[in-house]
Amino acid sequence: MSVTAPKKLTRIMDGLLARFDYAGLRVLVVEPDEDSRAALVRALLALGLPRPTEAANAAEAVAQAAELEPEMVLCDTLLEGPDGIDGLELLFRIRSDSTTLPPGIPVVVLAGETGSFGVIEAKRLGVDGFLVKPVPPKRLAARLNALLMRRFPERVTWDA
Repeated sequence: MSVTAPKKLTRIMDGLLARFDYAGLRVLVVEPDEDSRAALVRALLALGLPRPTEAANAAEAVAQAAELEPEMVLCDTLLEGPDGIDGLELLFRIRSDSTTLPPGIPVVVLAGETGSFGVIEAKRLGVDGFLVKPVPPKRLAARLNALLMRRFPERVTWDA
């Protein structure tokens, strides 16, 4: 069995082809709905990312984050769980408490609609991007492309 190299995210800018290397990128997906979470994971794997870590609620996300130290988080705004923490509270903790996750970690919020209170509050808390569910794979790829290339320029190679 041969191991293939991970796919590289590509983008054309000013006539140059940019490639983002996903190898080893640690992603945490926080989504309460099991089917939606599985669809997101499949889409991320199809893009060539390593298998993301999954959490169904904020308590699981905090525990997973402590162990994983993710480099990016995809988080639903509506989380339910025994701890009573929703996606906005988790985002607040990520942004204000450096012991939860490293400061400046890219966070993409998943929401049912763009005009909801959750989206407005997430903007105030400094979210890096939004995706409206259900998330089409091409839109997911475009959002991650822009976000990851800005956040991790050392992982980008440019070809003429």
